[in-house]
Amino acid sequence: MFARIFAIASLVAFALANGQCNTGNIQCCKSATSVENYNLMASNDPSLITIPADLVGLVGLDCSALTIVGGGAGCEANQEPMCCSNNKYDGVVNVGCTPINISP
Repeated sequence: MFARIFAIASLVAFALANGQCNTGNIQCCKSATSVENYNLMASNDPSLITIPADLVGLVGLDCSALTIVGGGAGCEANQEPMCCSNNKYDGVVNVGCTPINISP
């Protein structure tokens, strides 16, 4: 498990060095969806807010900041590293996200 976390953290750090996330923060998201699909979910769940339809990128759900320096854990196995434009709604939703390709 530690080896997997270290490998993901290393690849994400490499992605940062190569400019794959130069517009926002890296987040570890449990899921991601389109703005259209998110707004459909939000229309049925009053605890969610709607997002402007012209927003570019994916909506990352249940995200937390990736921490590598200082003993951070990186993303867990059920999370996907995403580069998000740091627009958080209620601390649960990140917008303007793109997946980070961590494949060698």
